[in-house]
Amino acid sequence: MRQLPSYAASGISQSRPKQIVLIDTDIGDDIDDALALALALHSPELDVRAVTTVFGNTHQRARLAAHLLTVFGREDIPVAAGVQIPIQPRQRPSGVPQAAILDDHAEFPTLSTLSGPELIIQTAQAHQGQLTLLCLGPLTNVAKALNSEPNLFMVIRSIVMMGGTSSWPWAEWNIRSDARAAQIVLGAGIPVTMLGCNVTLRCQLQAKHIEYLRTNSSAQARLLSQLLAIWQRHRRRWQSGLPYLHDPLVVAALCAPDLLKFEEMTARVLAHGPFKGFMVARLLDGPLVHAAIDVQVEEVREWIMQRLLASSITQSS
Repeated sequence: MRQLPSYAASGISQSRPKQIVLIDTDIGDDIDDALALALALHSPELDVRAVTTVFGNTHQRARLAAHLLTVFGREDIPVAAGVQIPIQPRQRPSGVPQAAILDDHAEFPTLSTLSGPELIIQTAQAHQGQLTLLCLGPLTNVAKALNSEPNLFMVIRSIVMMGGTSSWPWAEWNIRSDARAAQIVLGAGIPVTMLGCNVTLRCQLQAKHIEYLRTNSSAQARLLSQLLAIWQRHRRRWQSGLPYLHDPLVVAALCAPDLLKFEEMTARVLAHGPFKGFMVARLLDGPLVHAAIDVQVEEVREWIMQRLLASSITQSS
């Protein structure tokens, strides 16, 4: 078998307190959600307390997330299926092709009876002022939670999200999928760190990284390789077979912020008219966000691979 490079867990600090996080994801179509969830579980800086799914068939997404958590030995993390239909629908929800790896009869004890918004509220209230939300998909669950619990914004520490843009106005997928939800979340008064598509589109896995995952002997790497292969078969014909690291950059922004450059700016989401779903950064009045404007591409890609190919997980519940 081809010898893999030595991806040591370098640069990992054990001295800082773990950051308590909840991951809200539309896992199951694009591969970057699964990579981001795996990356978070392999990051000792993070204490993942819950996972919620959003957009479309959230029950299948939740089962897929629960399966990944089982393979990663984290059955202690509850998973809740969230809101299927956006507050302001714009496009048909994508499918969940990666759920094809699941046994239809498999049971996952980690699946919660709570809805996604309910689990967000419960987790935030249990960790007053300590919970960070990692938002990897449309913001419907978070918006619904904020609408249901008016004081919720006071007990959430921060939000780190993939979506929008910090450059030219653009209708990025997560924002345009529920523009009204994005308005609610950005305007709630919670500190927001934003990874826009103008930055994340610069970070793409290379063929050698896919080969490293494919030839790694761990069950976790094999699962990611299987999901990646399904994604490659189902991707759009014009889409590259090398995945962009949109969502893993959310984890990197929280664990290794020195690999990115940030700037405070306004971020206004348009919810009506011909530019519905567009985010306009800097140019118009709007909520302030801590937005990524640059990234060390090679360094962050190697950092992500170091974590994904780590031989052990330093994690506690």
